[in-house]
Amino acid sequence: PEIIETIVRSNKYDVVVRGHTHRAKVFGRRPLVVNPGEVCGYLTGRETVATLDLDRLRVRIVEL
Repeated sequence: PEIIETIVRSNKYDVVVRGHTHRAKVFGRRPLVVNPGEVCGYLTGRETVATLDLDRLRVRIVEL
């Protein structure tokens, strides 16, 4: 969505967490853009969450 692109381009944030697509994905550097996926796996068949290390700005996608 356009609002997410505006937030990402603003360079005001180190991390942007979004959802919408239910597909786990991590991209970018500053900001780091994270989609943790979906916990139930209903739409994608994958049950995932994301962990975020705020000190190092590292994300790990975890399969449940």
